[in-house]
Formats: sequence, C-alpha cells, structure tokens
Amino acid sequence: MNRLGRCLGQGKLERVQRGSTPAQYRFTYTDGSGKRRRVSLSTDKRIAETMARELLHRRDRELLGLEVHGAQDRPLAELVATYLADLGTRACARHVVLVRRGLEATLAALPIERVGELKPLMLIEYRARRLAAGVSVRTANLDLDRLRACLAWCVKLELVATNPVAKLPRLKENEATARCRRRALSEPEIEAFLVAAREDDRRIEEDGTLRGRPRVRQYPLWRSLLETGARYGELTRVAWSDVDLDRGVLLLRAEHTKAGRSRKVPILAGLVGELRQLRAEHVHALGRPLRPEDRVYLTPRGCAWCGPSNNLMRAFDRILEAAGIDRVDAQGRKVDIHALRHTLASRLARTGAPLIQAQRILGHSDPKLTARVYAHLDVEDLRGAVEGIASHARNTIGRDAAQTA
Repeated sequence: MNRLGRCLGQGKLERVQRGSTPAQYRFTYTDGSGKRRRVSLSTDKRIAETMARELLHRRDRELLGLEVHGAQDRPLAELVATYLADLGTRACARHVVLVRRGLEATLAALPIERVGELKPLMLIEYRARRLAAGVSVRTANLDLDRLRACLAWCVKLELVATNPVAKLPRLKENEATARCRRRALSEPEIEAFLVAAREDDRRIEEDGTLRGRPRVRQYPLWRSLLETGARYGELTRVAWSDVDLDRGVLLLRAEHTKAGRSRKVPILAGLVGELRQLRAEHVHALGRPLRPEDRVYLTPRGCAWCGPSNNLMRAFDRILEAAGIDRVDAQGRKVDIHALRHTLASRLARTGAPLIQAQRILGHSDPKLTARVYAHLDVEDLRGAVEGIASHARNTIGRDAAQTA
C-alpha cells in the first residue's frame, strides 16, 4: 500500500446476518476520492477478504494515476474464476457448472486474454458463428448473458472500470425463433395420460420383470409432475420430511430449485392419497422403516433418481403412445416431461387463477416467464371467451325486446 493509501486506512470487513438469508461479509472503506463506501462482497470469508484486498489495491492505483488503464488489464480468466467462486456461495451447484462451462466455451472462442481487449464486435461475430452452427437464438443469447453478468459483477465490485459489453443488444426471442416449442396437454389428454400411466405400472407388475423383487410404482411421479408444476430435478429430490400429508403441502428446498429459493406447493387430496399409499409401498420395497431423508420418488428398483434417465424417457414414450398422444404435433410443438409443468400453468390459466399465484406455484423469478408459459391455451379453451360475447349479445337483445313489449 502506498503512503496515501495508508492515510485512508485499510477498511473494515464485517459479517452481517439479515433474517434467514445467508450471512454476507460487508466491507467499509474510503475510496481514492475520500468518500466512505460500504459494499457487500460474499458469503465466503476468504473470497470476501480477496475482494477487499482488490478494492484497496485499485484505490491505491487510482491515487497513483494508474487505475484508468490498469483496471482493464486484468486477465479475463482470473476474473471469471473469482466470479464463479462467489457464485458458488449463492447458487446451486448445477447452475454454477452450467455457467462455468458456458463462460469457458465463450472465452476459448475469443482471441483475447484481458478485459481491455474485449470488443462488442467480437461477441457479435461469435454469436453469428454460433447461430450458423445451428444453436437457437436463446442459446446464443445465453452465451453472451453469462459473460455480461460476470463483467457487471466485476464492475459492481470495482474489479474492472467498465463492462465493454454492457450495451450489447440481445437477439429477439419469440415463438418463431424458438428451437424447442412445447405444448400443454388438453384435459382429455391429461386424463388419458394418467390412465395409461396407471396401466403401465399394472402391466409391468404383472410381467414380473424385476424377478420377484417389489417394484415401485411410477404413477405418483407422473401425477405429481402434472399437479405440482415442479421441475423434474426439483421433484425427484423431495424427501419424506418435505411432505406434510395432513396439510397437503409439498416443500421444494432452496438447494434443489432452479431459482435458489424454497417454495411450498399445495397438493390435491387425490395425490395425497397416492403418496400415503406410496409411503407404505416404500417400506415394503426397502425392507425397513422409512427415514426422514429418504426420497419420495424412487426408480422402479427402489433407488433415488440421479438425473435424466433413458429408462424414464422410455416409460414416458410408452405412456404417450398408449394414451394416443403425439410426441410432436402438426405445428412442430412437442410433448416432453417439462411440458407437464407447462400443462399445470395452462390449467391454472383455464381456471382463471391470478398470474401472481401461478408464479409462486411454478417458482419463476420473473412474472414474464410465467406469462410466457401461462398462455399455452388451446383454441377450445378460448372458445368459451368468444362464445361469451354471443351469449351477452343474446341476453341484451332479449332484455331490450322484453322492455319494448
């Protein structure tokens, strides 16, 4: 630290706890202009200490007149590593892995090493190459969004002076540019799907393919996906301690959700009955009393689901075929496991549930995301609204005629 820097002090790093959120380390210091600053750094003490030293280092360079150019000379790889370390303290592990892979792929394609060398035109050309290679518009936007978010974080903590790609516009995303277009199931299709799922369990149980071992039914999983709106990865991590069958409430823990926030989802009486029966079947299949940490939804062999499985996809395809549901319709919209989540959103819209309630059930961080899947209404769902106009007109004409008579 230079002489001027010593006069301004070394600042104070303190741990701050607010409510039930993870404790943050807050750094209070005096910047190069003599202004007192207070910034929240990280939930990890070692990362916060590193960030605090970086802030003081930058202040000292600013006092010596070196910071204007020096801030943009930092290696991108170093900044990305610091960003990912902090991200790991506030996001789920899977999200951190996806962000890391995306950033590494983007940086590997750019002929630069330092922030100051990064130009918006480079990313525009990179995005064009990605689109030419066949990726969707959404994927191309995500590539740039990850880097933009990383550099915005660095600017906020004053690790770099400016974000060179802050104003780079995103490509427009709509139904026409979507590579994967899903559709929600109609009410008759939902009924046929559940009947086929129950029949699939019965047929396999009769076949005895597990050679005498008890088989765990999968019908409760399919019904839960349809009625809770939970993502597959969220639902398959639910433990018995997360289910309150007396109140009819399912807890999705923050460490398992995409948004990193817990949420409670109400479950219908019919599903509560299925889960009560499933709990008894688990005791028989596992050959021991259930523990609170045991998973609610198990594979047919009684193991925890670890991730997307070919066996699950084969079962899903069998059920769709038995129910007479096309995997891809004439408009190119497909039905996959995630479409069951979209189906709940459409069912909520059909019943007139407010958007804010659907957002809380689905766990979206942005109501725009809810609105996007909330609008998956079939033409028959909209017919009632149009017929309401004709009904209103008939009632009005009849009333006027009666008054005239």
